[in-house]
Amino acid sequence: MKLGKLLWTSGSILINVTIGIYIYLSSKAPLDPVERHDYVNENWDSYGTHWKFEFLFMTLIAIGALYFAFNLKKISWTIISVGQLILLSTYPIMLGGFENTSFELSQMANQIATVVFVFGNLIFLGGLLKLYSSDKYLKKWLKWTAIALSGITFLTFLITFIGIIDWKQALMIGPLVNVLYLINAYYGMKLKVE
Repeated sequence: MKLGKLLWTSGSILINVTIGIYIYLSSKAPLDPVERHDYVNENWDSYGTHWKFEFLFMTLIAIGALYFAFNLKKISWTIISVGQLILLSTYPIMLGGFENTSFELSQMANQIATVVFVFGNLIFLGGLLKLYSSDKYLKKWLKWTAIALSGITFLTFLITFIGIIDWKQALMIGPLVNVLYLINAYYGMKLKVE
């Protein structure tokens, strides 16, 4: 039990570090897509390492979620687990589709990875919304904060997935996702599993 809680909690905290690093890396990259492609390849050691660590931290979250799904037998944890498993398929696409590939191939890999990432988050966040809606471990104000954050981020990923807004517009909710991951970490510590 302790290992499942530890993996969920540590993954939820550490993923925030990789989000910060991604923001930093993105701020250094050129805006022009071709120049950006060249920049990513010239700095592949940084980008590849970043994505590998992010892959690891998301795997920790997935293992913790699967542990809770098997032990608590709640549909919310099953939905969260499925979302995480979908999200994990993003990383091989990114890691294999960018390094030393043509611009066209990297653009295709990016499009595929973005669709998978958006859909995986949609499912993951829907599971969190269900989880926090029936929560009994958090203080009332934190429960409602978690419901609001998971609801807003779920709706944002939904309207991104169906094409009302694009991925760049959806990135505006990044800070909300960061806070939600911190609440997830805290929730993992509070969760009681026999």
